Amino acid sequence: MPISQDDVRDGNIYVYKLKCDNGGAPCIHEGVLSLAICKPRIRQRAQIRDWIIGLGARGTPELTHRLIYIARVTAVEENGGYYGKKTYHGRPDCIYRHIDPGYQYRQGSRYHGPEDLEHDLGAPPLFDRARTLLSASGNFVYFGGNPVPSIDEVRDIYEWLPRDYRINHAASDRNKLEGFIVSIFTQFGHGRHGEPTHGETSAKCNVSEDEVKQFPRCQA
Repeated sequence: MPISQDDVRDGNIYVYKLKCDNGGAPCIHEGVLSLAICKPRIRQRAQIRDWIIGLGARGTPELTHRLIYIARVTAVEENGGYYGKKTYHGRPDCIYRHIDPGYQYRQGSRYHGPEDLEHDLGAPPLFDRARTLLSASGNFVYFGGNPVPSIDEVRDIYEWLPRDYRINHAASDRNKLEGFIVSIFTQFGHGRHGEPTHGETSAKCNVSEDEVKQFPRCQA
């Protein structure tokens, strides 16, 4: 599925750094990429047609200066729907059960633990983080431990990605990111091009939570 400049221009672009890439966030299963745990700042705000770029954190040597994945949001499960629908129960990152009026950790799950429930889903009674982003086949490219793609086009953005959440209005940065997305999809196509970098599934990915930046959609 070719990605054009117009496809990219239509949505916000969220950029963040991962300190852990173990298959939990993002999770790819049966051709669908999901972001259900970790990254609540992104999960609470991103909408359908927005883009997410996950880059490797500088503090993790095996991830430094690397592109982990790019995904366009094609569906959103609101209000804990990801944990209440049988459709998703077989997915590795579906680690909670929706039990009215709250949630319960599914024993034996690969990622996180019961102590992470509030971080992932939010505090009761609102559970305002119980929102999952989905990217259907053809709308994402994942490299994981494959170091092939270069981030040279956006290296300056990578180096200055702050430890906070803010909206950046620099048109030059937005243009670079749009071109980067199109370039990666043009060179590599979509789908999975590698396995997760880390094999330890109990590692916490939420330590990089605040290294997020939003680049708003272009205004007509």
